[in-house]
Amino acid sequence: MMGKERMPKYWLPWLVGMPAETCLAICSMIFGGVFERFPKLRVAFAHGGGAFPFTIGRIEHAFHVRPDLVAIDNKINPRSYLATDKAPARFYVDSLVHDIEALKILLKLFGPKRVALGSDYPFPLGEAKSGQLIESTEFSAEEKAQFLSGTAREFLGL
Repeated sequence: MMGKERMPKYWLPWLVGMPAETCLAICSMIFGGVFERFPKLRVAFAHGGGAFPFTIGRIEHAFHVRPDLVAIDNKINPRSYLATDKAPARFYVDSLVHDIEALKILLKLFGPKRVALGSDYPFPLGEAKSGQLIESTEFSAEEKAQFLSGTAREFLGL
């Protein structure tokens, strides 16, 4: 994990390092053109996509103002990999963000068909009862069913 040696206390590798690693993986795949070279590739990122959903503005800004550094291998705006009115997001994230407002951001950015139940089982940062955050929301029964099983079933081709 990057920077682990700088985070010896407070369980920071799991609180800070892991979300950064997930964002690094997403950015590397986008900027490296992986999704363009393999348009049928299906990738699901844990931890709600880590820091990526909350830094997409910064990532997109860098794409526009420093294409000489950012858009070297892929000229497609990183935001285009998120859900739009016309197209679904290009990859999936899980719902394990432990915060209703963060979950709402994921749904806005990725769309309900690209957010799947995340459990983090058997690790200690998982929910005590899988799906507890989703169940606690005011989403409709249909939306909850999508997050709890529909997205995973579609991802797995079931």
